[in-house]
Amino acid sequence: MFTRNDDIRNQIWESVSGLEEDQLNRKPSPEQWSILQVLRHLNLMEHVIGQQARLALVKDQTVSVDKKPYELTLDRSRSIEAPPHLQPPAAREALADVRSDLEESHQALNNFALDHDPDLLRSKSFPHPVFGELDLTQWIDFASYHEERHLGQIQSIKHQFGV
Repeated sequence: MFTRNDDIRNQIWESVSGLEEDQLNRKPSPEQWSILQVLRHLNLMEHVIGQQARLALVKDQTVSVDKKPYELTLDRSRSIEAPPHLQPPAAREALADVRSDLEESHQALNNFALDHDPDLLRSKSFPHPVFGELDLTQWIDFASYHEERHLGQIQSIKHQFGV
């Protein structure tokens, strides 16, 4: 279930490989995120998905949720502002710190997926602000599409800086 998530994460690490801390912390414009802010956002998102998924598991309610078109997340022509709890801090960060946190949140979500029967994960849900109710398997899959979207953002930032 987690193969796509791992593949996208590996592409992200390849994309930032060899970049200096200054390049990673530089913002293309005041209203845009730096590459490290994008990475921190991914960490925050993965953490929230895991946290909300654990909460959904303890609810007595079971659901049957239709497959949602969350693949549309890849369309970067439409922008949605991240809610405050998913916004990265403005302060500079070190890649080693962000990478460590991202690896921890990624492993936690992977362990969550492996530790629970897929049928159970399909029977529990929580809402997405754009797509509505997603069951937990959809949330785990959505995480990879969300990261792929931001991989495009990272590549765009690199392009803007000529790297």
